[in-house]
Amino acid sequence: MTRFDLVVAGGTVIDPASGLEDRRDVGISDGRIAAIEPHLSGGDAASVIDATGRYVVPGLVDLHVHVYPGVADLSVAPDPTCLGRGVTTAVDAGSVGANTWPGFRRWIVDPSRTRVLAFLNISLLGQVDTHLGELHDLRFADPERAVKVAVANPDAIVGFKVRLSGTLAGDNGLEGLRRGVWAGRATGLPVMSHIGGTRFDIEAALALMGSRDIVTHAFTGWNPGGIVSDAGRVLPGALDARARGVRFDVGHGAGSFSWATAEAALADGFLPDTISTDLHRFNIASPVGDLATTMSKFLHLGLPLPQVIAMTTSAPASSLGVPGRGLGRLEVGGEADLTVLAIEEERRDLLDALGVARTVDRHLVPTAVVRAGREVAIEPRVTEPPAGISPG
Repeated sequence: MTRFDLVVAGGTVIDPASGLEDRRDVGISDGRIAAIEPHLSGGDAASVIDATGRYVVPGLVDLHVHVYPGVADLSVAPDPTCLGRGVTTAVDAGSVGANTWPGFRRWIVDPSRTRVLAFLNISLLGQVDTHLGELHDLRFADPERAVKVAVANPDAIVGFKVRLSGTLAGDNGLEGLRRGVWAGRATGLPVMSHIGGTRFDIEAALALMGSRDIVTHAFTGWNPGGIVSDAGRVLPGALDARARGVRFDVGHGAGSFSWATAEAALADGFLPDTISTDLHRFNIASPVGDLATTMSKFLHLGLPLPQVIAMTTSAPASSLGVPGRGLGRLEVGGEADLTVLAIEEERRDLLDALGVARTVDRHLVPTAVVRAGREVAIEPRVTEPPAGISPG
Protein backbone atom coordinates (compact mmCIF):
# COMPACT_ATOMS: atom_id res chain seq x y z
CA MET A 1 0.00 0.00 0.00
CA THR A 2 1.44 3.35 -1.03
CA ARG A 3 1.95 6.07 1.53
CA PHE A 4 0.98 8.92 -0.82
CA ASP A 5 -1.36 9.38 -3.75
CA LEU A 6 1.06 11.86 -5.31
CA VAL A 7 4.53 13.21 -4.61
CA VAL A 8 5.83 16.44 -6.13
CA ALA A 9 9.55 15.76 -6.02
CA GLY A 10 12.82 17.62 -6.44
CA GLY A 11 11.58 21.20 -6.58
CA THR A 12 12.41 24.32 -4.61
CA VAL A 13 9.41 25.05 -2.41
CA ILE A 14 8.58 28.74 -1.98
CA ASP A 15 5.82 29.25 0.57
CA PRO A 16 5.67 32.94 1.53
CA ALA A 17 3.11 32.32 4.27
CA SER A 18 5.57 30.21 6.28
CA GLY A 19 8.81 31.68 4.95
CA LEU A 20 9.95 28.32 3.58
CA GLU A 21 12.29 28.58 0.60
CA ASP A 22 14.25 25.35 0.16
CA ARG A 23 14.40 22.08 -1.72
CA ARG A 24 11.52 19.89 -0.54
CA ASP A 25 9.30 17.06 -1.68
CA VAL A 26 5.57 17.42 -1.13
CA GLY A 27 3.52 14.30 -0.39
CA ILE A 28 -0.24 14.34 -0.99
CA SER A 29 -2.92 11.94 0.27
CA ASP A 30 -6.71 12.15 0.11
CA GLY A 31 -6.63 15.63 -1.38
CA ARG A 32 -4.46 17.08 1.39
CA ILE A 33 -0.80 17.75 1.98
CA ALA A 34 0.53 14.87 4.09
CA ALA A 35 4.23 15.76 4.21
CA ILE A 36 6.71 18.47 3.22
CA GLU A 37 10.14 16.94 3.69
CA PRO A 38 13.65 17.04 2.20
CA HIS A 39 13.19 13.61 0.67
CA LEU A 40 10.19 11.36 0.12
CA SER A 41 10.52 8.05 -1.66
CA GLY A 42 8.86 7.93 -5.06
CA GLY A 43 8.23 4.28 -4.35
CA ASP A 44 5.79 5.34 -1.66
CA ALA A 45 3.63 7.23 -4.18
CA ALA A 46 1.04 6.15 -6.69
CA SER A 47 2.18 9.02 -8.93
CA VAL A 48 5.14 11.41 -9.05
CA ILE A 49 5.56 14.89 -10.55
CA ASP A 50 9.23 15.62 -11.21
CA ALA A 51 9.79 19.26 -10.27
CA THR A 52 13.59 19.19 -10.45
CA GLY A 53 14.96 22.62 -11.32
CA ARG A 54 11.55 24.21 -10.83
CA TYR A 55 9.62 26.06 -8.14
CA VAL A 56 6.79 24.48 -6.16
CA VAL A 57 4.47 27.16 -4.80
CA PRO A 58 0.98 27.34 -3.30
CA GLY A 59 -1.75 27.18 -5.91
CA LEU A 60 -1.81 30.59 -7.57
CA VAL A 61 -4.67 32.94 -6.65
CA ASP A 62 -5.84 35.38 -9.33
CA LEU A 63 -7.76 38.09 -7.49
CA HIS A 64 -9.35 39.60 -10.62
CA VAL A 65 -10.78 37.57 -13.51
CA HIS A 66 -14.03 37.40 -15.50
CA VAL A 67 -15.46 33.90 -15.81
CA TYR A 68 -19.20 34.05 -16.57
CA PRO A 69 -19.26 33.23 -20.29
CA GLY A 70 -22.61 33.55 -22.01
CA VAL A 71 -23.84 36.13 -19.49
CA ALA A 72 -21.06 38.64 -18.81
CA ASP A 73 -20.03 39.62 -22.30
CA LEU A 74 -16.27 39.67 -21.79
CA SER A 75 -15.89 36.42 -19.82
CA VAL A 76 -13.89 33.25 -20.42
CA ALA A 77 -14.35 29.73 -19.02
CA PRO A 78 -12.41 29.22 -15.77
CA ASP A 79 -11.02 25.71 -16.08
CA PRO A 80 -8.98 25.97 -19.30
CA THR A 81 -7.92 29.61 -18.85
CA CYS A 82 -7.26 29.70 -15.10
CA LEU A 83 -6.73 26.22 -13.67
CA GLY A 84 -5.12 24.98 -16.87
CA ARG A 85 -2.61 27.82 -16.58
CA GLY A 86 -1.65 27.30 -12.93
CA VAL A 87 -4.37 29.27 -11.10
CA THR A 88 -6.17 27.07 -8.59
CA THR A 89 -8.33 29.89 -7.17
CA ALA A 90 -9.91 32.44 -9.51
CA VAL A 91 -11.87 35.38 -8.12
CA ASP A 92 -14.45 36.82 -10.49
CA ALA A 93 -14.46 40.60 -10.11
CA GLY A 94 -17.96 41.85 -10.74
CA SER A 95 -19.18 39.81 -13.70
CA VAL A 96 -22.16 38.74 -11.62
CA GLY A 97 -24.72 40.76 -9.64
CA ALA A 98 -27.49 39.77 -7.27
CA ASN A 99 -29.96 39.06 -10.10
CA THR A 100 -27.54 36.92 -12.11
CA TRP A 101 -25.98 35.13 -9.13
CA PRO A 102 -28.15 31.94 -9.16
CA GLY A 103 -26.89 31.01 -12.64
CA PHE A 104 -23.30 31.80 -11.70
CA ARG A 105 -23.57 29.53 -8.67
CA ARG A 106 -25.15 26.70 -10.66
CA TRP A 107 -23.11 26.86 -13.86
CA ILE A 108 -19.74 28.24 -12.73
CA VAL A 109 -19.02 27.95 -9.00
CA ASP A 110 -20.38 24.48 -8.32
CA PRO A 111 -19.22 22.49 -11.40
CA SER A 112 -15.82 24.08 -12.01
CA ARG A 113 -12.66 22.26 -11.00
CA THR A 114 -11.14 25.69 -10.41
CA ARG A 115 -12.06 27.12 -7.02
CA VAL A 116 -14.19 30.08 -8.15
CA LEU A 117 -14.97 32.91 -5.73
CA ALA A 118 -16.57 36.26 -6.50
CA PHE A 119 -16.71 39.94 -5.76
CA LEU A 120 -20.42 40.58 -6.29
CA ASN A 121 -21.17 43.58 -8.47
CA ILE A 122 -23.11 46.25 -6.58
CA SER A 123 -25.32 46.43 -9.68
CA LEU A 124 -28.00 43.77 -9.85
CA LEU A 125 -27.06 43.23 -13.50
CA GLY A 126 -23.40 42.45 -13.10
CA GLN A 127 -21.45 43.11 -16.29
CA VAL A 128 -23.76 42.16 -19.12
CA ASP A 129 -22.28 44.29 -21.89
CA THR A 130 -18.85 45.56 -22.84
CA HIS A 131 -20.03 49.10 -23.59
CA LEU A 132 -23.29 49.58 -21.66
CA GLY A 133 -22.22 50.31 -18.10
CA GLU A 134 -24.06 48.71 -15.21
CA LEU A 135 -24.17 51.94 -13.14
CA HIS A 136 -25.66 54.28 -15.73
CA ASP A 137 -28.99 53.69 -13.98
CA LEU A 138 -28.64 53.77 -10.21
CA ARG A 139 -31.89 51.85 -9.78
CA PHE A 140 -29.80 48.74 -10.43
CA ALA A 141 -27.31 49.60 -7.65
CA ASP A 142 -29.20 47.97 -4.79
CA PRO A 143 -26.88 47.37 -1.83
CA GLU A 144 -29.54 45.72 0.32
CA ARG A 145 -30.16 42.99 -2.25
CA ALA A 146 -26.41 42.59 -2.76
CA VAL A 147 -25.98 42.10 0.98
CA LYS A 148 -28.77 39.51 1.07
CA VAL A 149 -27.12 37.42 -1.65
CA ALA A 150 -23.67 37.73 -0.07
CA VAL A 151 -24.92 36.64 3.34
CA ALA A 152 -26.61 33.61 1.75
CA ASN A 153 -23.41 32.55 -0.04
CA PRO A 154 -20.51 33.05 2.40
CA ASP A 155 -18.53 30.18 0.90
CA ALA A 156 -18.26 31.88 -2.50
CA ILE A 157 -18.84 35.65 -2.23
CA VAL A 158 -15.79 37.40 -0.80
CA GLY A 159 -16.70 41.06 -1.32
CA PHE A 160 -18.30 43.62 -3.62
CA LYS A 161 -17.17 45.22 -6.87
CA VAL A 162 -17.79 48.74 -8.19
CA ARG A 163 -16.52 50.10 -11.53
CA LEU A 164 -15.92 53.84 -11.39
CA SER A 165 -14.96 54.73 -14.98
CA GLY A 166 -17.17 57.32 -16.66
CA THR A 167 -17.86 55.04 -19.63
CA LEU A 168 -19.28 52.42 -17.25
CA ALA A 169 -20.83 54.54 -14.50
CA GLY A 170 -21.66 57.81 -16.21
CA ASP A 171 -21.83 60.39 -13.44
CA ASN A 172 -22.75 57.74 -10.86
CA GLY A 173 -19.31 56.41 -9.94
CA LEU A 174 -19.00 57.97 -6.51
CA GLU A 175 -22.56 57.13 -5.53
CA GLY A 176 -22.04 53.56 -6.73
CA LEU A 177 -18.94 53.34 -4.55
CA ARG A 178 -20.83 54.72 -1.54
CA ARG A 179 -23.41 51.97 -1.99
CA GLY A 180 -20.67 49.38 -2.36
CA VAL A 181 -18.99 50.59 0.81
CA TRP A 182 -22.33 50.42 2.63
CA ALA A 183 -22.72 46.78 1.58
CA GLY A 184 -19.17 46.04 2.61
CA ARG A 185 -19.61 47.55 6.05
CA ALA A 186 -22.93 45.73 6.51
CA THR A 187 -21.27 42.36 5.88
CA GLY A 188 -17.68 42.91 6.96
CA LEU A 189 -16.52 42.19 3.41
CA PRO A 190 -14.10 44.27 1.32
CA VAL A 191 -15.03 46.45 -1.63
CA MET A 192 -12.97 46.30 -4.82
CA SER A 193 -13.06 49.51 -6.84
CA HIS A 194 -12.07 49.68 -10.50
CA ILE A 195 -10.28 52.98 -11.20
CA GLY A 196 -9.20 54.84 -14.34
CA GLY A 197 -11.15 57.19 -16.58
CA THR A 198 -13.27 58.64 -13.78
CA ARG A 199 -15.29 61.87 -14.08
CA PHE A 200 -14.27 62.98 -10.59
CA ASP A 201 -11.09 63.39 -8.58
CA ILE A 202 -9.91 59.86 -7.80
CA GLU A 203 -8.82 60.99 -4.33
CA ALA A 204 -12.51 61.51 -3.51
CA ALA A 205 -13.06 57.80 -4.12
CA LEU A 206 -9.95 56.77 -2.21
CA ALA A 207 -11.19 58.77 0.79
CA LEU A 208 -14.31 56.55 0.97
CA MET A 209 -12.32 53.35 1.22
CA GLY A 210 -11.04 51.68 4.36
CA SER A 211 -9.08 48.75 5.73
CA ARG A 212 -9.07 45.66 3.49
CA ASP A 213 -10.86 47.44 0.63
CA ILE A 214 -9.07 46.99 -2.69
CA VAL A 215 -8.17 49.35 -5.52
CA THR A 216 -7.76 47.40 -8.74
CA HIS A 217 -6.06 48.70 -11.92
CA ALA A 218 -3.64 50.46 -9.58
CA PHE A 219 -1.07 50.96 -12.36
CA THR A 220 -3.47 52.07 -15.06
CA GLY A 221 -2.18 54.50 -17.65
CA TRP A 222 -5.74 55.61 -18.35
CA ASN A 223 -6.15 59.15 -17.06
CA PRO A 224 -7.79 60.93 -15.43
CA GLY A 225 -8.35 58.64 -12.51
CA GLY A 226 -4.98 56.99 -11.91
CA ILE A 227 -2.98 57.12 -8.68
CA VAL A 228 0.23 58.49 -10.27
CA SER A 229 0.38 62.21 -11.05
CA ASP A 230 1.68 63.72 -14.27
CA ALA A 231 4.86 64.46 -12.30
CA GLY A 232 5.36 60.73 -11.75
CA ARG A 233 4.55 60.74 -8.04
CA VAL A 234 1.95 58.66 -6.21
CA LEU A 235 -0.99 60.84 -5.13
CA PRO A 236 -1.24 61.77 -1.45
CA GLY A 237 -4.72 60.24 -1.36
CA ALA A 238 -3.30 56.86 -2.38
CA LEU A 239 -0.62 57.06 0.30
CA ASP A 240 -3.24 57.96 2.88
CA ALA A 241 -5.47 55.10 1.73
CA ARG A 242 -2.64 52.60 2.05
CA ALA A 243 -1.91 53.89 5.54
CA ARG A 244 -5.56 53.13 6.43
CA GLY A 245 -5.18 49.55 5.16
CA VAL A 246 -6.55 49.91 1.62
CA ARG A 247 -4.86 47.38 -0.69
CA PHE A 248 -3.70 48.01 -4.24
CA ASP A 249 -4.11 45.34 -6.92
CA VAL A 250 -2.64 45.24 -10.44
CA GLY A 251 -5.67 44.05 -12.49
CA HIS A 252 -3.70 44.22 -15.75
CA GLY A 253 -6.56 43.91 -18.25
CA ALA A 254 -6.76 45.17 -21.81
CA GLY A 255 -6.50 48.81 -20.76
CA SER A 256 -5.30 49.01 -17.18
CA PHE A 257 -1.57 48.33 -16.87
CA SER A 258 1.08 50.76 -18.06
CA TRP A 259 4.81 50.04 -17.88
CA ALA A 260 5.44 53.76 -17.35
CA THR A 261 2.93 54.04 -14.49
CA ALA A 262 4.28 50.93 -12.79
CA GLU A 263 7.86 52.14 -13.14
CA ALA A 264 6.96 55.55 -11.69
CA ALA A 265 5.05 54.04 -8.76
CA LEU A 266 7.82 51.59 -7.94
CA ALA A 267 10.42 54.35 -8.16
CA ASP A 268 8.28 56.24 -5.64
CA GLY A 269 8.37 53.22 -3.34
CA PHE A 270 4.76 52.21 -4.03
CA LEU A 271 4.51 48.47 -4.77
CA PRO A 272 1.30 46.56 -5.46
CA ASP A 273 -0.12 44.38 -2.72
CA THR A 274 -1.38 41.80 -5.21
CA ILE A 275 -0.76 40.88 -8.84
CA SER A 276 -3.81 39.89 -10.88
CA THR A 277 -4.74 39.65 -14.55
CA ASP A 278 -8.27 40.99 -15.08
CA LEU A 279 -8.36 38.08 -17.53
CA HIS A 280 -11.11 38.22 -20.16
CA ARG A 281 -11.67 37.36 -23.79
CA PHE A 282 -10.34 40.67 -25.11
CA ASN A 283 -6.92 40.30 -23.45
CA ILE A 284 -6.32 36.56 -23.17
CA ALA A 285 -4.25 36.40 -26.36
CA SER A 286 -2.50 39.70 -25.65
CA PRO A 287 -1.39 41.57 -23.63
CA VAL A 288 -2.30 39.40 -20.60
CA GLY A 289 -2.25 35.73 -21.57
CA ASP A 290 -2.21 34.31 -18.06
CA LEU A 291 -1.16 35.09 -14.50
CA ALA A 292 2.36 33.72 -14.98
CA THR A 293 2.95 36.21 -17.81
CA THR A 294 1.75 39.10 -15.64
CA MET A 295 4.04 37.88 -12.85
CA SER A 296 6.93 37.88 -15.33
CA LYS A 297 6.42 41.60 -15.89
CA PHE A 298 7.04 42.27 -12.22
CA LEU A 299 10.16 40.12 -12.25
CA HIS A 300 11.34 42.40 -15.06
CA LEU A 301 10.47 45.45 -12.93
CA GLY A 302 12.92 44.20 -10.33
CA LEU A 303 10.79 42.42 -7.74
CA PRO A 304 12.44 39.25 -6.38
CA LEU A 305 10.76 35.95 -7.19
CA PRO A 306 9.61 35.18 -3.59
CA GLN A 307 7.88 38.57 -3.44
CA VAL A 308 6.14 37.98 -6.78
CA ILE A 309 5.02 34.56 -5.49
CA ALA A 310 3.68 36.18 -2.31
CA MET A 311 1.69 38.70 -4.38
CA THR A 312 -0.09 35.81 -6.13
CA THR A 313 -0.53 33.43 -3.18
CA SER A 314 -0.51 34.55 0.46
CA ALA A 315 -1.29 38.23 -0.23
CA PRO A 316 -4.47 37.71 -2.30
CA ALA A 317 -5.57 34.99 0.10
CA SER A 318 -5.37 37.50 2.96
CA SER A 319 -7.41 39.99 0.91
CA LEU A 320 -10.39 37.67 0.60
CA GLY A 321 -13.37 38.41 2.79
CA VAL A 322 -13.80 35.11 4.61
CA PRO A 323 -10.86 33.86 6.73
CA GLY A 324 -9.85 30.27 7.30
CA ARG A 325 -9.97 28.96 3.74
CA GLY A 326 -6.36 27.74 3.90
CA LEU A 327 -5.65 29.35 0.54
CA GLY A 328 -2.32 30.63 -0.65
CA ARG A 329 -0.11 28.45 1.57
CA LEU A 330 1.46 25.00 1.73
CA GLU A 331 0.97 23.29 5.09
CA VAL A 332 0.62 19.75 6.30
CA GLY A 333 -3.09 19.00 6.65
CA GLY A 334 -4.09 21.78 4.27
CA GLU A 335 -5.87 21.28 0.99
CA ALA A 336 -3.39 20.22 -1.68
CA ASP A 337 -3.47 23.11 -4.15
CA LEU A 338 -0.06 23.82 -5.66
CA THR A 339 1.56 25.09 -8.83
CA VAL A 340 4.91 24.17 -10.34
CA LEU A 341 6.64 27.03 -12.16
CA ALA A 342 9.67 27.10 -14.41
CA ILE A 343 11.72 30.13 -15.40
CA GLU A 344 12.54 30.22 -19.09
CA GLU A 345 15.55 32.38 -19.83
CA GLU A 346 14.70 33.72 -23.23
CA ARG A 347 14.50 37.27 -24.52
CA ARG A 348 11.01 38.28 -25.58
CA ASP A 349 8.85 41.37 -25.72
CA LEU A 350 5.93 41.76 -23.32
CA LEU A 351 3.32 44.42 -24.00
CA ASP A 352 1.47 46.60 -21.55
CA ALA A 353 -2.18 47.58 -22.07
CA LEU A 354 -1.11 50.59 -24.16
CA GLY A 355 0.87 48.47 -26.61
CA VAL A 356 4.26 49.51 -25.19
CA ALA A 357 6.85 46.73 -25.12
CA ARG A 358 9.59 45.88 -22.68
CA THR A 359 12.12 43.14 -23.49
CA VAL A 360 12.34 40.63 -20.67
CA ASP A 361 15.03 38.00 -20.12
CA ARG A 362 13.15 35.70 -17.74
CA HIS A 363 9.68 34.33 -18.21
CA LEU A 364 7.59 32.32 -15.72
CA VAL A 365 5.60 29.41 -17.12
CA PRO A 366 3.40 26.88 -15.31
CA THR A 367 4.52 23.29 -15.88
CA ALA A 368 2.22 21.43 -13.48
CA VAL A 369 -0.78 22.18 -11.30
CA VAL A 370 -2.50 20.21 -8.55
CA ARG A 371 -6.01 21.06 -7.38
CA ALA A 372 -7.43 19.35 -4.29
CA GLY A 373 -4.78 16.66 -4.58
CA ARG A 374 -5.32 15.83 -8.25
CA GLU A 375 -2.96 16.77 -11.06
CA VAL A 376 -4.61 18.85 -13.79
CA ALA A 377 -3.31 19.04 -17.34
CA ILE A 378 -1.57 22.28 -18.32
CA GLU A 379 -3.38 23.93 -21.23
CA PRO A 380 -1.52 25.72 -24.03
CA ARG A 381 -1.55 29.46 -23.68
CA VAL A 382 -4.05 31.22 -25.97
CA THR A 383 -2.07 33.04 -28.66
CA GLU A 384 -4.85 34.12 -31.03
CA PRO A 385 -7.98 36.14 -30.17
CA PRO A 386 -11.18 34.08 -30.16
CA ALA A 387 -12.59 33.95 -33.68
CA GLY A 388 -15.16 36.57 -34.60
CA ILE A 389 -14.80 38.51 -31.37
CA SER A 390 -13.93 42.18 -31.19
CA PRO A 391 -14.15 44.60 -28.29
CA GLY A 392 -15.57 47.19 -30.61
